[in-house]
Amino acid sequence: MKSMRTRAAIVLVLATLAGWAPRALAQCAMCGNSFGQNDPTTTAFNTSVLFLMAAPYSIFFAGAACVVLLYRRAMAGRRATIIPLSRRRTDAPADGPKEVTP
Repeated sequence: MKSMRTRAAIVLVLATLAGWAPRALAQCAMCGNSFGQNDPTTTAFNTSVLFLMAAPYSIFFAGAACVVLLYRRAMAGRRATIIPLSRRRTDAPADGPKEVTP
């Protein structure tokens, strides 16, 4: 029941943010007034800003991916080794379990 309310709240917040998106895409006063309506320079300016913003984010996420990958590899090395159990033979001595060192 609680997770349903949480999901509904998240959907409501995302819908509200999506409604504000056209206002969020507005530029600063200087950039908005420097270029005319439907000017190709405006599109080029916006594209260059997005390109410049993509570089730090890609570096950050590449570093985060490396950290996660190294962490997963380290955890895989810490797992216990699987020792296959053989069937008990009748001619083998029954002296109990043996100590196994890795």
